[in-house]
Amino acid sequence: MHETTPATTPVPPQAPAGLASRALRPAVELLTQRPATVGELVSAGGVSRRGIEALLNGWRAGDTPGLDVDAETWSLNDPLRSEVIGTWGLEQPQPAGRFLEPEVRTRLEGWARSLPRPRRELDHRPATHDGVAARLDLIDRQLDLRGANVLVLGARDLDALALAADGRVGVVAALDVDDAVLAAVGAARLSTASPTRRWCDVRVGLPASLTGWADLVVTDPPYTPAGMAAFLAVASAALAGPQSKIAVSYGFGETRATLGWQVQREMLRADLALCAMWPGAVTYDGAEAIGGRADLYLLAPTGRDGNHTEAAHNLYTQGPAAARSATEPDAQPADIANKVANDLARADSATTGAAGSAQAIGVRRLLGGEQAPKLQVGAVPVVDLRGDPGGWLPRVLLALQSQAAVLVCDVDSHDRSPDPAPRSDVDGRGWVEAHLRAHWRLTPADRATDGADLLVARRIDGAPTPPAALADDASADRPQLPPLVGRGHANPRNVIAEWLTRTPDPEARLTRRQARVASSDHLASLGIEVRPGDSLIDLPLDAIAALLADPVPG
Repeated sequence: MHETTPATTPVPPQAPAGLASRALRPAVELLTQRPATVGELVSAGGVSRRGIEALLNGWRAGDTPGLDVDAETWSLNDPLRSEVIGTWGLEQPQPAGRFLEPEVRTRLEGWARSLPRPRRELDHRPATHDGVAARLDLIDRQLDLRGANVLVLGARDLDALALAADGRVGVVAALDVDDAVLAAVGAARLSTASPTRRWCDVRVGLPASLTGWADLVVTDPPYTPAGMAAFLAVASAALAGPQSKIAVSYGFGETRATLGWQVQREMLRADLALCAMWPGAVTYDGAEAIGGRADLYLLAPTGRDGNHTEAAHNLYTQGPAAARSATEPDAQPADIANKVANDLARADSATTGAAGSAQAIGVRRLLGGEQAPKLQVGAVPVVDLRGDPGGWLPRVLLALQSQAAVLVCDVDSHDRSPDPAPRSDVDGRGWVEAHLRAHWRLTPADRATDGADLLVARRIDGAPTPPAALADDASADRPQLPPLVGRGHANPRNVIAEWLTRTPDPEARLTRRQARVASSDHLASLGIEVRPGDSLIDLPLDAIAALLADPVPG
């Protein structure tokens, strides 16, 4: 789970014209060899007149002289000519097919050994290693990736590791809804900077630290219209500007043109322009429904907002979410959960004196906002976690600022089996039992319901102490560790730094500046990279577990 932070890893130099440098290179080479008109420069590489004029105007606005025009013929002279040759690397050979080299396939095979089994309910149909290499090769031939920020939305195919290991990309971010996949990505040992790993469920939204960040987004969404729409909404939110691109793999087979049209229509509804499409470019294991092939689309933002509606629950073609897609969710579990929560609120009011009742909170609102939703006085939140891919439950308990909650969950076969097998602690209830048992206790509700499990969650370490309640004088009620649980929406670096300035031990208390440095160093020692705008629940669960086990320096 070791990640290399940008502060300690040299960032590769950026291409002189960003992703467009690859297309502009023939025109630049021509102009360094002889004078040329704009028309000749356009013909050299197929870049539009506006693109050529932007290139020339950029040089003309620079501090280095040497660009002249005479009767619409442009010439590039020293010292600017020498500078351009060096900046663009025109005297260096341009390697082609780097992602098709046998070493890349060997690396992919090695990394894949750490991956968990494909999950049917998440439409896991992994691309072959040759398919991943072919996808990255096509992107590399079309775009100049040097120094680019690349976001891989859906990390199971290991594109993020291949891009990071290549060494030309600036920073790579690997996002996935499956924490086990993120753990496998984190387990890789690279000589270059490792990918930044973040948990992302497109139904919840993009982590705030990556909004408007990416020069390129690479994604392989579920092959449903709703899946494509949700993934493109998140991908669009990640784009850094009008020159950014989205590379999407999608296939529908030769007999399902209607499905293909429906999904392609979502690309247009997102107000993305189709720049290129390579038929059958990516090969897959076990994807017989699409012939084991997918096309690769290269999309560009148009500057319009797009039709980014709230993400539907039925993103996938299989599993419980898909089974519910044709009908309205059963209201019975929610009704019974509200009754259980009302009973809890009445019981608590007898001791606290604050009358409360059930308060329904949606997962998207709870996990996707910048802060936890405000609760009514004495309210017991009810959260519907049906369809949880595994990461919702732990993060809900990290984010909730309440003493109790009622959770509506999918049926847990472990709990209902006469001989339950040990749960995996990668995510879900197994992770909660392994890492949050000192903070939350989960017990089945007294009332049962068909088709769902009702769990009562109770805090067992007291309510999280708000920062304003921390005073300089010692107090028996003061928490002895940073209140990470209950502050899931806060940046963990800030939470730890705040605690270090108010620790009960006066000799260990630090100034704000010292605390910020100590907090950053501590996270780095755990191999955890935290960016401005990150929250605790954005991190992969293996990183959160490491932090909960060792929350403070020393």
